[in-house]
Amino acid sequence: ANPTNFQTAGTQFADIARRSISRLLSAAQRDIAARHGSLEQAEMAVIGMGKLGSGEMSLQSDLDLVIVCDSSDFAETSDGDKPLAGDVWMARAARRLISGLTVPTQEGSLYNVDMRLRPSGNAGPLVTKMTSFTAYQQNDAWTWEHMALTRARVIAGPDDLKERLDKAIQQTLTRPRDRARIAADVVEMRARIAREHASTNAWEMKHVRGGLVDIEFICQYLQLIHGAAHPEILNTHTRTALARIAAANLLPPETADMLVRAIALNHNLTQVIRVCVEGVFNPAEASSGLKSLLARAGDAPDFPALEAELVENQRKVLEAFEAIIGKA
Repeated sequence: ANPTNFQTAGTQFADIARRSISRLLSAAQRDIAARHGSLEQAEMAVIGMGKLGSGEMSLQSDLDLVIVCDSSDFAETSDGDKPLAGDVWMARAARRLISGLTVPTQEGSLYNVDMRLRPSGNAGPLVTKMTSFTAYQQNDAWTWEHMALTRARVIAGPDDLKERLDKAIQQTLTRPRDRARIAADVVEMRARIAREHASTNAWEMKHVRGGLVDIEFICQYLQLIHGAAHPEILNTHTRTALARIAAANLLPPETADMLVRAIALNHNLTQVIRVCVEGVFNPAEASSGLKSLLARAGDAPDFPALEAELVENQRKVLEAFEAIIGKA
């Protein structure tokens, strides 16, 4: 097992999901149009957030989606025998898309879809108007929502709406920010997550201190505070963004290298664990074959060396988090 193969798996899982979403969005709109007529002025696009947007999916990853629409006339109704108001038409198309993505099969559901990252979360409409999306990001979004936006990628929809969404996201991420305020917000959020998901288990790789959340928060924090002066560091893929941050001399090279190695290790191990294990990996219950596979995935000589490297990485990442952002 070549570690490089595990690093490309996340991109490949995301590519499959993006292609599925693009095809299903068109199919959902055609289906609603066949029942209720078409909307001449309306456009819909889908933004992939989280691991879908960053291209870091594993086998069990949810799809974090934001669905955005635009129209020159939102009062327009569809032109069929059973016409619908524009907002109802687009909400039904969105529900049809989600149904297609979550359909149960003999092998289980295709995907789990999470819409909580849309403006105003679960309290907001399923489909967000372009003007509302832009205004929310400019005026109302919390710091954690802008952190999430660093991994946003427009993955489906007509080219002109995709371009306008890309521009709105870029403008949001490149505006000047108060470093101290952002740092305080990130520290507070990380402390809250630590309270909700308290763990000292190194194999709880997402939430353990020094784990994946800390690496991602460091990267997202640096993109937010330096995005205005260094827009070239913005990239949805965490390892790529860290490399660009280092190239811009915004992180010491040794710190950036350590973070890149740590996130690669996390992702490689996660790819194996998500295929082989339900829930958190427990070494005491694992077969020697699985431990051997994990060691190869982590490019370690054996499992004890892998576990020691994982623990040491988490120590270094936590140290970097506290030096760069603050103590949570």
